Order: sequence, then structure tokens, then C-alpha cells
Amino acid sequence: MTLFWTLLVIGAGLVALGWIAYGIYEYRERKLEKQRPKERSERYRQATNSMAEYAKKLAEFKKTTYKHDDSTPSDTNQPRG
Repeated sequence: MTLFWTLLVIGAGLVALGWIAYGIYEYRERKLEKQRPKERSERYRQATNSMAEYAKKLAEFKKTTYKHDDSTPSDTNQPRG
């Protein structure tokens, strides 16, 4: 019976050491992953670039101004009713 308990204690110790080693490995991997730049997909990059171009166009956009008289370019000689 002592052989059983000896093997049980040794086995439990090895399992505990394995989990500790695994925890240390995972901790190091997470730490390295935070330091690496994130890889962006091609679709994400395209969307980002198109949004940047759109924002640039909006910044350059100049609103047309009209004189405040009775007519605007849209209602040329059309009766209201």
C-alpha cells in the first residue's frame, strides 16, 4: 500500500509542476503578445484608408453659398402649390 501512496504523491507533484510550468509559459506568451504590433487584415486596412480619404475630402469641402433673394437654383420658375 505504501507504493500506491508514494506513486500518488509523486504523480500529483509532477502534475502540479506541469501546471506551474504551463502558467509561466502562458504568462510569458501573453507578455510577448502585448509587445508585438497587431496584425491588421487587408479589409481593415482598406476600410481605414477609405475613411481617411473621406475625412480628407470632407475637410477640403467648401459649401456653396447663395444670395438670399427670392429664388434659389432649385426653384427656377416652378409654381408652388
